[in-house]
Amino acid sequence: MAVAAHRDTKTTILDAAQKLMAEHGINGVSLRAISAEADANAASLHYHFGSRDVLIEAILARHGRRNVEYRQELVEEKLARETSAVIRDVVDVLLDPLLRMLAETGESGRLFVKFLARLQSDRTGIIEAHRRPDISEGIRKMYSEACPHLPDEVKQERITMAIDTFLQSLANADVMSSDWTEEHPGEGLTKFANSLKDFLAGGLSADIS
Repeated sequence: MAVAAHRDTKTTILDAAQKLMAEHGINGVSLRAISAEADANAASLHYHFGSRDVLIEAILARHGRRNVEYRQELVEEKLARETSAVIRDVVDVLLDPLLRMLAETGESGRLFVKFLARLQSDRTGIIEAHRRPDISEGIRKMYSEACPHLPDEVKQERITMAIDTFLQSLANADVMSSDWTEEHPGEGLTKFANSLKDFLAGGLSADIS
């Protein structure tokens, strides 16, 4: 029973921190507020995590590790083909790991996406530290194959714009808060995701004016 209580407290603190940081920003929430939301004392939070940075790392690890592994699989699969990459390949690699996570985890995944959107918009540098250089290089290679007419600096700028856009779009889309209560959950998300992919593909591949 003690082990179960230990795990429940840790999970409750993680859930509370993810929810509050998604709503108020990464640095807009005190550890005291997180403890209160989790109905835990400050000593419990310090025991399990020790600091805000460790708490953030733990939130990222819950879903982030699987997303990174799946994105790596997608990159390797697309680069192994004999044909050159097209812009939709780049968009799929960026979005599909999050979309699969949302399909599998529902409301929990939605809150994680909102947390990621805050992490990205706050420009804390934490997301950058978690990016795998080999995956980033694979995406750059696919993007170069798909859009050889664009300079490297433009492609880098547009990738950042794309990440900002799809995180905010997924985090704030109405379908994200209603899809999981419908008779056929996921259908609304699929339609929205396809529209978002079309939008991103157009922006990433557009000629320079």
